[in-house]
Amino acid sequence: MNDASSGAPPGAAQPTPGPADDNLEPIERVVADVVERLRILSETPDAKLTCNSLIELIGPGSHALAILIFSLLNLLPGPPGYSVVIGLAIIAFSIMMVSGVQMRLWDFFGNRQLPLKLLLKVLGMMQRFTKIVAKFSTPRLAFLTGAAATPIIGFFGIVMGAGMLVPIPFTNTLPSIGMAIVCVAVLNRDGVAAIAGAIVGVFGLAVLATCIWLAFVLVFVVGEVIVEEIDELLH
Repeated sequence: MNDASSGAPPGAAQPTPGPADDNLEPIERVVADVVERLRILSETPDAKLTCNSLIELIGPGSHALAILIFSLLNLLPGPPGYSVVIGLAIIAFSIMMVSGVQMRLWDFFGNRQLPLKLLLKVLGMMQRFTKIVAKFSTPRLAFLTGAAATPIIGFFGIVMGAGMLVPIPFTNTLPSIGMAIVCVAVLNRDGVAAIAGAIVGVFGLAVLATCIWLAFVLVFVVGEVIVEEIDELLH
């Protein structure tokens, strides 16, 4: 069954054939499948994982799942510029989701190596998180996460990704969480969760805007003080 016939947006991952558990929610099956694939990869000699190989592993058409993983990665501390790379990747995935094309990153980003053990840890946390979410999340208001909603979801991803580019510590946390919740909603076809994720993300952008405004005010005040001190020294 393709995405169009199932009512899922093009970015939604589809569980691969295998020993499926009927007791699991869709999001749980998808995450469990990815975790198992990465576990098998980690046990191979000289196992390496790049951004593009991760995309190939989860499926180049699984935009929502890729954005979910990168959003959670953005919650972890990283070197300078780490959140910028994550934000750009999320923007790219969102544009590809809206355009209906398969995911592929430019070599500069796509060939960046990801820490496999750390990613396994993140996915393990995500697996536990999805089990909790599945207790409250269920397919409902599907039109908010279906194919017709894909442009809105993609635009939201672009905006959240842009918010992650601002190099102010901790301000990308809420946009990342909001984006992650929306992706979970898409995978679980839960319109209520999509609304909740959007609220968290928008609130995060409001916090970011406030921080930027305060930073400008601080720079202006400090500048005024410096100018006054210079004037006093000259006179």
